[in-house]
Amino acid sequence: MAKLLRKFYFPGFRRWLLYTCLGFLVIIFGLALILKARPVTIIYNLLWDILSFIADRIPPTTSGIIAISLGAVLLLYALFRANKQIFSLIAPDESSMLEALDRYQMQGRGLKVLAIGGGTGLSNMLRGLKEYSSNITAVVTVADDGGSSGKLRESMNIVPPGDMRNCIAALAHDEEIITKLFQYRFDNEAAESLKNHSFGNLFLTALVELGGTGNMADAVKQACNILKTRGIVLPVSNIPMSLVAKMADDSLVRGESNIPKADGKIKKIFCEEPIPPVLPQVIEAIKLAELIILGPGSLYTSVIPNLLVPDLLQAIDESKAPKIYICNVMTQPGETNNYSVSDHVKAILDHTEKGQKIIDYVVVNNAEPDKNQLAKYKADGQYPVEVDSFELKKLGVKVISANLLNKGNLVRHNPKKLAKTIIKHLGVVAP
Repeated sequence: MAKLLRKFYFPGFRRWLLYTCLGFLVIIFGLALILKARPVTIIYNLLWDILSFIADRIPPTTSGIIAISLGAVLLLYALFRANKQIFSLIAPDESSMLEALDRYQMQGRGLKVLAIGGGTGLSNMLRGLKEYSSNITAVVTVADDGGSSGKLRESMNIVPPGDMRNCIAALAHDEEIITKLFQYRFDNEAAESLKNHSFGNLFLTALVELGGTGNMADAVKQACNILKTRGIVLPVSNIPMSLVAKMADDSLVRGESNIPKADGKIKKIFCEEPIPPVLPQVIEAIKLAELIILGPGSLYTSVIPNLLVPDLLQAIDESKAPKIYICNVMTQPGETNNYSVSDHVKAILDHTEKGQKIIDYVVVNNAEPDKNQLAKYKADGQYPVEVDSFELKKLGVKVISANLLNKGNLVRHNPKKLAKTIIKHLGVVAP
């Protein structure tokens, strides 16, 4: 019996449940005293007869009020502690239950956001956006042909999984541990076939194989369901894309991973025939979107490749949703050397059909990076992207300017600042 009582008492929630019941009993006792219920007044008089040597007897009405007050305090305290314990289990990352409920409600009624891109830029932005909406669709490029993704693409004849892996991890509820797990790379020399492959890439490849159809979109959907992501991730196509860059000297560079290495001025990029068909779910997501975002990310190898699919480009043009381009903070060697913000926008527009409207706003950083950071980036040939507002105005693009920098050694967008800037601009109250 004692063992059973200890089991009931010591676990925190059961303890607060017991205190809640006790609080109710004390309140009921107090009410009974005020109403002069006979069984209770008999117990009351008996208790005061026993305690008469301590103090004078307090009238039943006064005693009832005191009992109700004590019971209410005990009840409220027990409910508060029980609530706190339950909350710590179901929402450990939030600072209060009200904040958690507000955030979850905001996510449920959040904007239908469609974000298009690839690389680390897109996944970094998603970390901030998921705090405001669970109605996020990330459309990811399928042009990657380097590293682990490139090897799996070639050997398994599948869409490269790397960028989708990063987006899934970014949208996952327990983002930190999922990111570490998905980024983990096997380096055991005894397992040569696994060497340099990330767990996330192998996880998605395994899901493709289990499906038996080679369909990466289905595999990614399953991964999103398993990890309970706040949004969905879609490849722009179920067929890999092969990029070709036409340089300023009219030479051609083939392969996404080779384009930055050429270290020349890019005139235009195009896709080798046949152009992969857009995923139908992507077109449907564009039609439903209340906000369309391009970038951030590598201009020619992450953002523009998605626009090389004609049906996707047409769907964006036909959408009535606001269309925002998130410009990179720093230039990128081999892709955007000496580019201003308007140069980024012009490059995107050069890959669209005449008259198509796919950028209404451009989001830019207006904060100066740390001098030590700039010195490090300068050594790699990277500089802050110049915001040339006058040229942007001539292009018919409105500028949204804010301090978007993250702290740390890398000059990158702060996900929360970036998301808050976007949401605030659209007139949605940000927490």
